[in-house]
This record gives sequence, C-alpha cells and structure tokens, in this order.
Amino acid sequence: DRMDITSEPYRFLTADSLELQDMPVQGLRSGLGAQLLYDDRDSLLNPLRGSFLELNLLHYNRLWGSDYQFTVVSADARHYWNPVQNHTLAMRGLLALELANDPIPMRALSRVGGHKFIRGYFKGTYQDHHMAAFEMEYRFPLWSEGTDVPLWQVWKRLGVVAFLGGAQVAHNISGWQWDRFNLAAGGGLRILFNPESRVNIRIDYAIGLHKNSGGPGERQHGFYFYLGEAF
Repeated sequence: DRMDITSEPYRFLTADSLELQDMPVQGLRSGLGAQLLYDDRDSLLNPLRGSFLELNLLHYNRLWGSDYQFTVVSADARHYWNPVQNHTLAMRGLLALELANDPIPMRALSRVGGHKFIRGYFKGTYQDHHMAAFEMEYRFPLWSEGTDVPLWQVWKRLGVVAFLGGAQVAHNISGWQWDRFNLAAGGGLRILFNPESRVNIRIDYAIGLHKNSGGPGERQHGFYFYLGEAF
C-alpha cells in the first residue's frame, strides 16, 4: 500500500479513535506470515452447524522491502448451532493485535464497521492498533423441505434474522475495558437464492448503539443488500 505520512509518529485524539493526528509517511508494506485454519462447517456459505477457526501471524520487516516494521497476530473463531429444523445460532469472536515500536500505516489498522463486520457502523468508524470484537446472529428460515401446503409455497423461500455485535479498539492492550464495547444491533430478511447450497439474498438494517457514533448525540445506521451471510 502507498500512502502519505509525516515524519512524526501519529496519535489518536480520543479513546475510541474518532480523530487521528500526525499520519505516517508514504511507503510500502511487505510482510511474511503463517496461517492455521480449522473448518468443519457443513456449508461454507450458510452453515447450520460446525466450527471455524483461523489464526494468523504476519510480520512486516525492512529485510523484505517493507517501509514499516510491525507484527500482526489475529484470531477469528466461529461456531454454529442448529437447535431445531433449519434454525441457526451463529457466534463469532475476533481478536487482532498489532505490535510495533514504529508508526503503523492507516490502512493496516484494525477497523470496525461495514457490511460484514459489526453492521451499523461505517467501516473505519473505530480503528487502532488492537481490536476485540464479538457477533451473534439467530437465523430463522420460514422454508421447510417436503411441505406441500399451497400457502407455504409462497413463503417457503423467506427467513428472518436478528443480530447483535460489539467491538472496541485501543492503542495499547491496557486500554481495553468491558464497558468500552461499541455495540450494534439489527435484523433482516433472507430470501433463499439457491436451495441446494442454502445461499440467501441478505437484506439487513442495523443501528450503532453508541449514541455519538454519527456525531454529537447521533447514532450511525446502515441498510445492507448482499448475497450471502455476513459470517
């Protein structure tokens, strides 16, 4: 990534990193790393049950051409329960640590928000070196295989979901606190696009519960239309 920076290290002006000062200088990121992946989900696109775990270790170093030197350690853990019929309770936890003595470029920071991660906040609303986050979603399909009731045929491709998530970022790990999670909640409609793979068209509405996330006294919110689940 190429970007403009200044010669002085940058810093964050607020606890939730809404404002940045002294951004880094133009440079190139080049890193090497390793990944450990475990996945026993029954479907990659819309699982009913199973687990997913991804561990990453990535090191940027001047020895292989990087203008920045830092290390990223991250973990993404997900589990899916199938309590009844085609219902799914999906849970996800994420942790990202960026370890460095030098400034880290803005595009490498951990970011909160977007259509796939903590819906309700714009991507990058909160960003910093370290991040901890969680998400949970209950998926309630209205369709059921082998049902021949005429009225049911009209609704059989529909489903509804409800979700809740939260994340916090910090410049130092010691800055994490249980009461600093920026929460978001919402719900949505699912339209079964492919019965064989259970792929859905996703229509979601979410609101960021932090009262000042959209400005003083205002909350952010978002409307999302995509193919496939958020996670």
